[in-house]
Amino acid sequence: MSEATDRLAARMAALGQAGRHRAERRPTLGQIALDLRDADPMREVVRQGDTRLTRADMVDRALRLAGGLDRLGLTPGAAIAFQLPNWWEATIINLAAALTGYRVVPLLPIYRRAELTAILPTCGVEAIFIPPAGKVDYPGLVASLATPPKHVITVRGDGPLTFDALMDGPPAAPRLPDSRDAKLIIFTSGSTGAPKGVIHTHDSLDAVVRHAGRFWSLGDEDVLYVPSPIGHIGGSIYAFEFPWITGCRTVLEDQWDAERAVSRIAAEGATFMAGATPFLTALLSACRSSGTALPSLRRFICGGASVPPDLVRDALRAWPQAIVSRAYGSTEIPLACPGIRDRAAAEDHTDTDGELAVDHRLDDGEILLRGPQMFPGYLDPAHDAGAFTEDGFFRMGDLARIVEDRFVVITGRRKDIIIRKGENISPLEIENALLTHPHVDAVAVVGTPEPERGEMVVAFVVGNGPFGFDDMTRHLTAAGLARQKFPERLEHVEALPMNAVGKVQKPDLRKRAAELVAGTDGSL
Repeated sequence: MSEATDRLAARMAALGQAGRHRAERRPTLGQIALDLRDADPMREVVRQGDTRLTRADMVDRALRLAGGLDRLGLTPGAAIAFQLPNWWEATIINLAAALTGYRVVPLLPIYRRAELTAILPTCGVEAIFIPPAGKVDYPGLVASLATPPKHVITVRGDGPLTFDALMDGPPAAPRLPDSRDAKLIIFTSGSTGAPKGVIHTHDSLDAVVRHAGRFWSLGDEDVLYVPSPIGHIGGSIYAFEFPWITGCRTVLEDQWDAERAVSRIAAEGATFMAGATPFLTALLSACRSSGTALPSLRRFICGGASVPPDLVRDALRAWPQAIVSRAYGSTEIPLACPGIRDRAAAEDHTDTDGELAVDHRLDDGEILLRGPQMFPGYLDPAHDAGAFTEDGFFRMGDLARIVEDRFVVITGRRKDIIIRKGENISPLEIENALLTHPHVDAVAVVGTPEPERGEMVVAFVVGNGPFGFDDMTRHLTAAGLARQKFPERLEHVEALPMNAVGKVQKPDLRKRAAELVAGTDGSL
């Protein structure tokens, strides 16, 4: 085993001693796949483009891929990464790891040298799967790293080592890992600082899927349409875990286009979709243009960024058969609030972030969560400091209030709170108020240091019509906000900086706000 593999083994042992494993032991994804393959080999699992993969297809290809990794000299416990679009090959890589004890490290396609330099050596990645050179020269990018992985495997292209060549050989025999071993190491978006490696076990991911699947009543007849990137925790579990554990079928979309999404949802009879605010906004617009109500869609959950209540109401009106709601969770505790169970409750609680499905409490306004879906800890033990309470609750870093002992409303990030003249100001409250103006398409509010006030409130707005400082002031006055919450500066931008899953990158905006106040350029 490599030094990094040894370190991770020691880390998992330490987390076990810390009592962080809250999920019950269950068969691993590899065991589930083998059993389901034997029970119904021709059942379809995944579609992507013209490719259709049955249970038998997937297990066969996964074991052949694992055989190729074995021949490269990799051993159980080794970390393998992929930086791929939503391609079916990624589902084979994930299943190969689950069947033979490798650990997967999903990477967002937007990552460049800085992110890869931080992530790959930290995880001790021994093999990485990448696309061929195109708009982004991924082979060149990996080659430029100071310490690239030993094995670089090209998917859907030529190269010294390719995905197809790796599978051209005898299959590996299944060697199923312990269910409490690390299955996945995935890095947070870094919106609050340097990315942190989040460890999820086979059991914790199984718990995520089983709890959410029961909440949504997912079953054999359901079809999940998945445009969310598989390098993110949401896209990865929808693509890799849900079809095996709940029996649904997954349709992968490798390039988001709202008009295409409308056609694919109709053609596939998709019943479920999850996506951030930009996905929902664009899909609604495309539905209006095409005159469809997406009759097969029975649930849409929206999270990952500020979700205006009016957007949820619009979706409920546009899709009268669907349950549309916000959802809440994090990489550390995915789908802690999987949405709202029924349509009537969804209509009555459009201003909430869903129903709490885990143990919870508030600590000085911050929401703390604990449940079987929770990760056992970070890859770097230093990142655990201050993240957990003594009784095992995880500090989400979000400020919240609980409604009717059942629903949660996120009021802002603790680190986003603006302190102006000694008063705490929630950016989210201001953002939600501004989003109700017809000429505001998107908004982000940040604070920046200012000697007289402590912090100045700056609003960045993407508009679709006249919206000046006086318009903003009149609108916030009509909305009933206290005067001290009004932004002192309004900046119009063409777009807000976002990551691949639609989360506004507020560190970028804080930097720009500081430059604007200081009189420097302040361009994004």
